[in-house]
Amino acid sequence: MRIRGFLNRDYEPPAPFIKVLLISKNLNIRKFLDLHIDTGASSTIILDKDARYLGLDIKSIKKAKRNIGGIGGLIDAYPIKDAMMVFKTEGGILHEERLNLLVGVHKLDRLAPEERRLIMRFPSLLGRNILRKFRLIYDERFNEIFMES
Repeated sequence: MRIRGFLNRDYEPPAPFIKVLLISKNLNIRKFLDLHIDTGASSTIILDKDARYLGLDIKSIKKAKRNIGGIGGLIDAYPIKDAMMVFKTEGGILHEERLNLLVGVHKLDRLAPEERRLIMRFPSLLGRNILRKFRLIYDERFNEIFMES
């Protein structure tokens, strides 16, 4: 099975992304997202821009016991326990991955305007909790991004 990704050329150098359908019945979510494939991220995480796009009411999700850290500093994390990501294979078959998905939200009201703009540009990440189930092929020369099982 092969799932094709794509190079997002809005980034320099171009960054590997993959399109997923995110589903959560508890939160009434069924939307497509482009996730940055990030081998440095231990967990798949939805960040501020996509949390807003999804219309997530963070107050309705129980906060995780621990914060998470990354380039944007320490942030509060909120698990979506019934999350499912659906990938479309090259053969048109739908592949489902159930996961305890994290939503990471910065305290935007505490940031300077320039920091806020930067944070709101951060893409959500497909992390190693999903990537570990696949073989990842990344070849920018041939414009090839694949996850294979």
